[in-house]
Amino acid sequence: MKRLIISLFGIIAMSCPLSAQSISGNVIDEKGQPMQFTTVSLRSLPDSAVVAGVITDADGRFEVEGMDAQNAFIQISTIGYATRDIPVSAFSAPQTITMQPDARMLDEVVVSKVRPKTRINGDAVVTTIEGSVLEHSGNALDVLAKIPGMLSRNGSLEVIGRGEPLYYINGRKVTDNSDLRNLMSEEIKSVEVVSNTGAEYGGNVRCVVRIHTVKRQGEGFSYALTSQAQQHIYENHDTEPSWSVLDLNYRKKNIEFIGKIVYFNQRTYQISDIYGGTLVKANDGHVKRNLQKGTLDFRNHSGGWSYEGGVNWQISDKHSMGVQLNYGSNSFSDTDMMLEADIFSDDEKTDHLYSVNKGKMLASHSFNGNIYYDGNIGKLNINFNADFHDEGGKKETGIKETSVNEPAAISNMTDGISRMGAGKLVLSYPVWRGTVKLGTEETYVRGNEEYSISLDEIPSSKARLTENNISGFAEYAAALPFGHLVAGMRYEHVCFDYLNEYDKEKNVSRVQDNWFPSFSFSTRLGGVGMNIGYTTKIRRPRYDQMSTEIMYDNRFTYQTGDPTLRNEIQKTLSLNANWKWLTFSGTYEVVDNTIQQKGYPYNDDGVAMIQYANAADALHRLNLYLVASPAVGIWNPRYTIGMQKQFFSTTVIDPYADSGKRHVSLNTPMYLLQANNAFRLRHNWQVDFDYQYTSPFDMLMVKITKPMHTMSLAVSKAFLKHDALNVRLSWNDMLNKSVNYISSDYGNCFVQQSNNRCAPSVQLRVSYRFNSANGKYKGTGAGQDAKNRM
Repeated sequence: MKRLIISLFGIIAMSCPLSAQSISGNVIDEKGQPMQFTTVSLRSLPDSAVVAGVITDADGRFEVEGMDAQNAFIQISTIGYATRDIPVSAFSAPQTITMQPDARMLDEVVVSKVRPKTRINGDAVVTTIEGSVLEHSGNALDVLAKIPGMLSRNGSLEVIGRGEPLYYINGRKVTDNSDLRNLMSEEIKSVEVVSNTGAEYGGNVRCVVRIHTVKRQGEGFSYALTSQAQQHIYENHDTEPSWSVLDLNYRKKNIEFIGKIVYFNQRTYQISDIYGGTLVKANDGHVKRNLQKGTLDFRNHSGGWSYEGGVNWQISDKHSMGVQLNYGSNSFSDTDMMLEADIFSDDEKTDHLYSVNKGKMLASHSFNGNIYYDGNIGKLNINFNADFHDEGGKKETGIKETSVNEPAAISNMTDGISRMGAGKLVLSYPVWRGTVKLGTEETYVRGNEEYSISLDEIPSSKARLTENNISGFAEYAAALPFGHLVAGMRYEHVCFDYLNEYDKEKNVSRVQDNWFPSFSFSTRLGGVGMNIGYTTKIRRPRYDQMSTEIMYDNRFTYQTGDPTLRNEIQKTLSLNANWKWLTFSGTYEVVDNTIQQKGYPYNDDGVAMIQYANAADALHRLNLYLVASPAVGIWNPRYTIGMQKQFFSTTVIDPYADSGKRHVSLNTPMYLLQANNAFRLRHNWQVDFDYQYTSPFDMLMVKITKPMHTMSLAVSKAFLKHDALNVRLSWNDMLNKSVNYISSDYGNCFVQQSNNRCAPSVQLRVSYRFNSANGKYKGTGAGQDAKNRM
């Protein structure tokens, strides 16, 4: 690592003598707000050829290499504003340039006060929130669910075709959803959705969402409080708070103290009809069918607190550093699962089972820390982050099975702890028409887990794992006369060891080296903004997927992991395009070593083991989405139509087949229609009416066999100066039709199940902020992949 850092500084040092006159300044709009993503180009005379170009940062600042003042001028341009040409001679000192709306686009500017303006800029699909109907749509999670490039499914947000993203707010990495819950839509200026991440991000990071807030300056004490209460319509319990977030901030000159307190109290319900079983082939060739048919009632109630504190020091305009700590724990987490089922053997009823499974979290904790430095030495930008993460938990589970033939009482205990340390250094330097980034990231993980169970046929385990990841990357981004180019390469060297003290045959030790190229190019063709990109990414198995502990599901089915799992390698080609209020997103992906679950015989009594395994054949995925966001008076619709299709085949164990195996193809596409309707009324009232339809589809080894419908209604209003108080009342899953029907065929075992999550509920959310100001903490974090897998 020392050699890498010395080499990086050497490259920068050699580049320094090539520097010419520096032209710098900042760009603001007619309201005095900084303008990000504005193109600043140096052009020669008399042909106006582009000599160099940059894009303004989040503060509207730019710096470009100059030339002879008599032979060049600076051109500043962005969509919706009149282009400005300024002589180089005017930049004897940094200048502030004010942009004015383009008179030829007044009609569109008026509309943009209602309809969010979306455009392709660099590697991102950028949606302007400030001044649009989304400005009053709730919190950041509500906003993200309604912008092009994002999709809400099953209560979670994902980037279309890319999965769950990493979030950044003003360059600071979001560590948990409480930051998004407590960030109100009135505070958001714009959102960037990046579906094709570059080399700077880890090999596992498929997509990123960058949120920029409205610039608000102020000193002294400020706070923001958001609380939500919820009542499930079909469950008989009292209305109670489900979560609260309190953000605290005190700023005095260059020092800022930050704090946060989060409380959560969550209930989860699910009622399922289950039909499933196992198949086992006897020595005489007879295939015995063990089946169970019944009802499962699942309930979980968990709650706890987390606390965050930190300090940020703005040493000067060019240097800042800070430290931030977070501690959280579950005060309680109780699970009750009741199964009542008839048991069949070869289609003849042999038993009636009533099983009660009670789980209790005896102890849990999570402790995180980040320290960062961000500064400029001349034109060299240095960004350094160091993170640590410590988490652990102890859980006890008791299962009591009452039946005529085989009553049983089973208990198990899981006790584990994981620790991570990580560091990341990024150096940036302007070269020619763009910026070069060089960096390194190192992550070190240590974990211990002990598992014991009272069932004799299932072994206990005591495992220890270590993983060391050392990586380096290089990336170049440039504003060219015909578009914006980003190209990079990342290398990762990973050493992994898994040691099971009770079963040394399952020990694994391996070294892996991977290269991750990335490429992105964006341009405009007439009125159409386009971006095309290619990336190679990796998905490493979660640590629980590599665990050798055997979990007891029921008398016929066990589950376990596999420490020999290989990494998924994902190669993706993406295309994004935007024209006025239409946005298209498409990806085609090839995945090698897909991680799936497969069934294997465990013993001769018909017990099946469901285990994680790598698929032999590559998985292909195609995603196509079109988003329309027009505006009709007070009505601001956002309609999304899309298709996701996998091309996947595998082989399963089948006792009925002469070869003992059967080929399975799972290629049913998913069709989606999402209709978000916002009605902006007078006096800061807003009504949101949303509907989503999802067709049956295949997802790896799981089949969704029936369509799903969800419908929700929300009413919100902002009060007080600067919309300081925001109240939102919502009715979720009005139709109670978000039941999913699944079918999984693992060959020697199968399950068909309907899952009703009892989702209909009424939620009341209240947010208030006092003396709101933007935080200046710039820690971007390190080791995110390891944290996600713990």
